[in-house]
Amino acid sequence: MGTAPLRCAVPDFLHDDIADAQPVAKPQTTLDMNPEQSPPSPPTPARWSNPWRRFVAACLHDYNPLARRFWLALVLVGYSALALALWQLGALPAADRWQLLGWLLLLALAAAFPIQVPRSKHSIATGDVLVFLLLAIYGPAAGVVAATVEGLVASWRTSRRASSRIVSPAGAAFGGLLAGGVLSLLEPALRAASLPAAPAHLASLAAAAGVCAVGVTAPLMTVVYLKNGLKLGWREWLAHSNWVSAMYLFASMLAGLLSLNAQHYGRMVAAVSVAVIGVSLALLRMHFRQQDQAHAAQEQRVRAAEVESAQNQQRFHAAFTRASIGMVIVSAEGLVLQGNEAIGRLVGLDVQRLAGLPVARLLHPGDAELLQLQVDRVLGGEIETFSIELRCRDAEHREIWVSLHCAKFEQPGSQLTGLIFQLHDISSRRRAEGELQHIAFHDSLTDLANRNCFSQRLQVAVERSRSDPTSAFALMLLDLDRFKIVNDSLGHPAGDQLLKEVARRLRGCMRPRDLVARLGGDEFAVLLEDTRSPDDVGRLAARLQQVLENPVTINGCEMCTSASIGVTFSDMGYREPQEMLRDADLAMYRAKSDGKGRLVLFDSSMHDQIGQKLQLEADLRRAIGDGQLSLAYQPLYHLDPYRLDGFEALARWVHPVRGAISPAVFVALAEETGCIEALTTWAIDEAVRQLAQWRHEVPGNDALVVHVNVSGKDLARPHFVQRVSEVLRRHALPPAALVLEITESTLMEQRELALKALDELVAMGIKLGIDDFGTGYSSLAYLSTLPFDCLKIDRSFVSGMDKSAQNVEIVRTVLSLGLSLGKQVVAEGIETPAQLQRLRQMGATIGQGYLLGRPMPPLQAGALLVAPQPMPVGALLAAPQAMPA
Repeated sequence: MGTAPLRCAVPDFLHDDIADAQPVAKPQTTLDMNPEQSPPSPPTPARWSNPWRRFVAACLHDYNPLARRFWLALVLVGYSALALALWQLGALPAADRWQLLGWLLLLALAAAFPIQVPRSKHSIATGDVLVFLLLAIYGPAAGVVAATVEGLVASWRTSRRASSRIVSPAGAAFGGLLAGGVLSLLEPALRAASLPAAPAHLASLAAAAGVCAVGVTAPLMTVVYLKNGLKLGWREWLAHSNWVSAMYLFASMLAGLLSLNAQHYGRMVAAVSVAVIGVSLALLRMHFRQQDQAHAAQEQRVRAAEVESAQNQQRFHAAFTRASIGMVIVSAEGLVLQGNEAIGRLVGLDVQRLAGLPVARLLHPGDAELLQLQVDRVLGGEIETFSIELRCRDAEHREIWVSLHCAKFEQPGSQLTGLIFQLHDISSRRRAEGELQHIAFHDSLTDLANRNCFSQRLQVAVERSRSDPTSAFALMLLDLDRFKIVNDSLGHPAGDQLLKEVARRLRGCMRPRDLVARLGGDEFAVLLEDTRSPDDVGRLAARLQQVLENPVTINGCEMCTSASIGVTFSDMGYREPQEMLRDADLAMYRAKSDGKGRLVLFDSSMHDQIGQKLQLEADLRRAIGDGQLSLAYQPLYHLDPYRLDGFEALARWVHPVRGAISPAVFVALAEETGCIEALTTWAIDEAVRQLAQWRHEVPGNDALVVHVNVSGKDLARPHFVQRVSEVLRRHALPPAALVLEITESTLMEQRELALKALDELVAMGIKLGIDDFGTGYSSLAYLSTLPFDCLKIDRSFVSGMDKSAQNVEIVRTVLSLGLSLGKQVVAEGIETPAQLQRLRQMGATIGQGYLLGRPMPPLQAGALLVAPQPMPVGALLAAPQAMPA
């Protein structure tokens, strides 16, 4: 890794054709010119006829004798080291030589394409990692050859002079030779000093990298300094090579980690890791290039707009300097006392008619209030003067932009105190600045106001409401529902078209005085002026939803959309606009959580709910780590013959302050906050451990299984299957004893991501089940293709058999469907003998419910394994109806 002018194994500043152009202080007798400025080589006399002298005349003619001798010595040493390394590599087995050749080709490719960091002189060359990796895996000889290859590719990429293309690989070979020697000597010494193998390897490789940085840069810099008649000191060396040294150390550490993996798991692991790193860096290089192109295009647009603005300003400024500035004296009450001819021409009125008019009559209604706020500050003594740009109106009600400067005016010999306004016409400049102003305050995609513009308008509205409680307004935030699906399915261009259409429809529904803005992504905001009635906002929201639900065709696909809307009103006593945005955002997210496509008005209780939710989230994270959670085990029974089949592990949380927390609450919170991974991992580990303990302590229960619920997000995690396998192996439990249940709805949401994990789990022998079957929306379409072993009929259908014949038929259909597909069917929620009797008549084989057994702690559940079955099925049918807890 390196930087420009320090790049990869051979820094660019060491090449002759670049170094000659460097502004380095040196004696007057030293040549200092680049190849384009160098004088032509002198004619070669006869005594220079041998090859060396011809080479000197052609390539080293601007070198002094000392620099020439040092250059030659470095070349001889470097290529001697290369020759020795090649001879040593010849002793490797043929397979290792072919592997090394492949690594060297990959190294050459990496050195040829460095990654330029956007808007900086730095670049990253990935070949250094491969140099140190080959040094660590194959030894010093391979390190010398690898460093030489990278130096050769880098010199051909960055230099045109033959002298640089020859000496740069030699310098790299010399550095590689030093690095190999340090690694060979230091690592055994560290191990002999009782340092563990891995730290010794990393420390030795880091030391080798530091020596390599010195060995590569110092000799080559010496050549350049000698050529210019200078002496290389350590400060100069450090100033030019600190970045290279740091990158060498980083590359050595990464190579060390890869080589340690290769030692433990084989060289193929290192090859795969390097391939992944290479692909990642290639993508990073592409990303940086795209950033550079986008930045250049943006700068070009800004420069063009600035040039246009400057040109217009210069043209109109020249005309302005030859005109008189309008001036008007105004009383403290805001009445015009006197004006000059220029102000009369400006507003198109006779000067005599201006006297006695309110100054607000000369201003645009939308700007009069802004001026009055500043005037009050002057009259109150808070400030002495101010300048402001606002709009005036002439006699024909046309808008004129003026720059207004205001100061106090005291008439000599009188107690009268007023104000003096100086106004000059800046309409032309404002028009010229229009493009830049539009870019700064409007969204480039939808042409709506952007966040900056909206924040300023909201600031004015909040301040006005604070000073005048009768000036009420409302803030509405809208977030499009399921917008991510459009982007993911049709692409971002289709999403952009949808946003444009939504912006057009929003503008069409609003009043002229209302402000519609796009805050970012698919989030919009509306500032509703002069609005205080929730009923008015409700009607507006209903109209918006109706307009948004009208179909729109994009790329031949017809779609409808909706929005979740949050609203808050100015009468809540806001002092800052960010407070108002925060509360509207809370209301909008409440609308999303309540089912989307809704309107929610903010109330102060939402703050308390958010605080409680945040506290509960923090408590849940601690509970998972502190052991506050436990598992309860609800038995599952074969119904004919009646025997214990297994248990379902159910998470329980007893909060130290709030008491028992419902699983429906804390599991949903874990899903939302990202704690579900830790919760599921703990539940699987604890359930597997408990079942393994029971099977060990009570022989004869090898057929028992344990059911554990997982979420679609769990299945989408890349390491989920591996962790489940590790848990089973650690507790010595057969995979067939574990049944992982996933709810039907979350399965369908994560189906594509979960399919691979499901196949891997089935291949391991783990059983899979669909929980709450029948409550989803598309399970029948995928049931025959998904690798599930059992279906659990949702308890709502089982408990509803006594009330609805439709539920009876649903249960009968699921049982028949499971039988025909070879799936095991579990009936949940059996609470009465009548339900049990009907299920047995339908052919149900496995049941679960309060009638058969409630969730119980591990000790009580374990007693079921050693004691006789609780009662025969006949006794259960004769038992009184069980009441749910």
